[in-house]
Amino acid sequence: MSKQVTNSDSYPSTSRYKKARYYRREIRRGVFRIEPETWYPDDIPETGDDKYTEVKPGEVGRLDLISLRVYRTESLWWVIAFANDIIDPFEEVVSGLKLRYPTFDYVATTILL
Repeated sequence: MSKQVTNSDSYPSTSRYKKARYYRREIRRGVFRIEPETWYPDDIPETGDDKYTEVKPGEVGRLDLISLRVYRTESLWWVIAFANDIIDPFEEVVSGLKLRYPTFDYVATTILL
């Protein structure tokens, strides 16, 4: 049996789980687990303020490293993935690939709110 609960304070503001709904699920009699439902942004449309970067050899398959370089935090890797329709970064993020990423201000005021 699952019951929706509030638990978003457990995640940092940059987490894609911050806006997720949470469920308290009984895994065995008297023992419960709180689990997030994965939240996906509706869309990350192209804007005139978007920036672009090229994947460097040491960043192949590592959106977290690209996020650290462009946003100064590795926790926004998922924004880059959604902005570029990347499903499998280990296969799709290759050296020399040009990636679009929204500005941090756009992420903070539109996606994370």
